[in-house]
Amino acid sequence: MAEVCRDLLKEWCEAMHRLQIRNTNNPRLDGGLLCPACGKIHGRCFEAMYPFLCMAALERDEKWVKAAERLFIWAENTVSQEDGSFLNDIDSGWKGTTVFNVIQLADCLLFHEALLSDETRSAWRQRLKLAAEFLYRFDELKDNNINYPISNALALYECWLVLHEERYKRKAEELAEPSGLPFTEHDLLYGEGVPREKRSPRGCRPIDIGYNVEETLPSLALYGHLSGDRRALEAAERGLAAHLPFLLENGAWDNSFGTRNYKWSYWGSRTSDGCALGYLLLADDNPDFVLAAIRNLKLLKECTVDGLLAGGPHYRLAGQAPCVHHTFTHANVLAGILDRNLVRKGADDRTERRLPRQRTEGIRYYPETESWTATKGSMTATVTACDWEYLPGGHVGGGTLSLLHHERLGTLLCAGMSRYTLKEPNNMQVPCRVRQECLAVRIEAEKDGIVYSSLYDDDVRVSVEGGLVTASGKLRDEKHRTLSGREQSYCFTYQVSGKELRIRAEFNDGTLICPLVSGADEAVSVEENGKRVIICKKNGQVLMESNREMRLPYNTERIFNLIPGLQALRVQINPQAGWAEVGIRVESGEEDGL
Repeated sequence: MAEVCRDLLKEWCEAMHRLQIRNTNNPRLDGGLLCPACGKIHGRCFEAMYPFLCMAALERDEKWVKAAERLFIWAENTVSQEDGSFLNDIDSGWKGTTVFNVIQLADCLLFHEALLSDETRSAWRQRLKLAAEFLYRFDELKDNNINYPISNALALYECWLVLHEERYKRKAEELAEPSGLPFTEHDLLYGEGVPREKRSPRGCRPIDIGYNVEETLPSLALYGHLSGDRRALEAAERGLAAHLPFLLENGAWDNSFGTRNYKWSYWGSRTSDGCALGYLLLADDNPDFVLAAIRNLKLLKECTVDGLLAGGPHYRLAGQAPCVHHTFTHANVLAGILDRNLVRKGADDRTERRLPRQRTEGIRYYPETESWTATKGSMTATVTACDWEYLPGGHVGGGTLSLLHHERLGTLLCAGMSRYTLKEPNNMQVPCRVRQECLAVRIEAEKDGIVYSSLYDDDVRVSVEGGLVTASGKLRDEKHRTLSGREQSYCFTYQVSGKELRIRAEFNDGTLICPLVSGADEAVSVEENGKRVIICKKNGQVLMESNREMRLPYNTERIFNLIPGLQALRVQINPQAGWAEVGIRVESGEEDGL
C-alpha cells in the first residue's frame, strides 16, 4: 500500500503542477490550477498546498514548496475574504467550505512548517488565525448538512494544535459531542439534507453514503484520534463498519440511493476527500477496514486518466476530461496517510478475502433509506424506494434495481441519477460531446412531451418473499403525478442467484429500458433474433437474454452518465401480453461459490 500511495500522490501532484498557471502577471490567475474539464479555476484548488508539501518532504525538491506558496498567494488574491473566510469559488458566495480549506492549511503547518521560510510560515499562521476566528463564530454550519459541523470540529481542533487557543478546542469538543450525532438503528449516519431530522413520507432519513464515508466519518475519526476522545472514536468506528456493506469488491461505493448522489463518482463523492484515511486510522483490530482502504485506493489508481482522478472508470472511453477537483481533494488523503505512516497497516494485503457486502448472503432491509441489498454467491444487487428528495430528478426510487455487481466482472447495472442536472454548477461537470442518458433500469412512457417513469413513483409497494423482491407501482412524472385520467401500473420482480439476475416486468404501456454497463472497448454480439445480447468483458462474458426481442436503438454505441462515470449499452423491450422477462447471466470461467 505504501507504494500505491506514494506513486499515486506523485502522479497526481505532477499533473496538478502542470496545470498550475504561471507568468501571466495577473494575480487572480497566477498560482491557480486550470481545470481541463471545466475550463476554470476551482476555488478550493489551493488545498493542493498540503499534498504539494508532502511531495516536497518525500522528494526534497523545492519546486513543490514554490508551487504550494503560489497556491496560497492565488487564494489570497481571489477567494480570501476580509472576515477570515474563503469563498467556495470566485463567483460563489458560499463560505462554509472554509472548514476544508482550514484543515489542509493546518496540516501544512502541523507536518511541514519546517519546509517554509520564516516569512511564509508567519503569513500562513496569521491566515489560519483569521480563518479560525471566522469558523468559531460561523454558526450557520450547525444547521447545515452534517458533514459541515463534524468537519468544523476537526478544523477547529487542528487550529488549537497549531495556534494553542483554548476556545477553539472547547468549540471543537462541543461540535463533536457523540451524544448529538445522528445515527440510525443500523448505525448509518444521516443528515445529508436539511432539515436533518426531517423524515420523508416513507420514513426515510437523508443519508448519503459518499459524503458519510469520504468526509464526515473520517473527520470524526481524525478528530477522535487527535483529541483522544474515545467516544468519538467509537462512534466513528461503529459508523464506518455500518457503511461497509455498501462497499463493492472492486473498491467502489454503492451510493445509488444517496440523497446527494448527484456527486457520486463510483469510488466515492466528487468534492470530498476519500475514505481510506478514516478506515486506516481505526484499522488496528479490524482487517475489513484495511481491506476497504486498499481496495478503494487501487480503484482510485485505476480511475486515473492522464495523471488526474476521473469520476468513474469509463471517462477516457467516453471522451470526458477528468475534473481536477477530484484530484486535489483526494490527494489530501494520500498525503495524510503518508504523513501519519498509516501505510504500515496495509502491509498484509489479503486480496483473497471478501468484503462484508459479498460474504454476507441473503436480503437485508434498510428502512431508514427504504432500500434492500441482495447477495448470492458472486452477485449482489440493490433495490431502492427511497423518497427523501434532495432535488427533483435526483436519485432513483420506485423500487428500482439501482445496482447489480458481479465479484469478478464488476458493475453490470447502475442507476445513477434519474435526470442529470447541475445542482451545484461550480462543483459538477458538464458532459462534453457524449450521448448522456439515464443508466437506470426502468419502465418509461411519454405523453405530450412529459416522461412518466417507474423511477418517480414515491408510493411504490415493495415486498420480499423468499429470494424474490417485488415492486408494484404506477408510472409518474418527475413531480410524482400520474397521467391524468389513466394510471399506468407496473410490477417488477427481481431474483438474484450466484451467476444470474432475473427480472420480470409487468406493464401495458411504455418501454422497458435496461442499460447494461459496458465500456466502448468491449465486443458486443446479438443472437437469437434479438433475444440474446453478449458482451465480452476482461474476466468473462455477460449474457442478457429475454423472452421478447430486445432492441438496441443506438446499435452498439454506448450511452454515458457522469453519475457515476459509466458507459452502458442501451437495451429496450416492448411488452407482449403485458409482460417481459430479462435474465442477466455471467460466464466467468470460474466457480462462483454456488
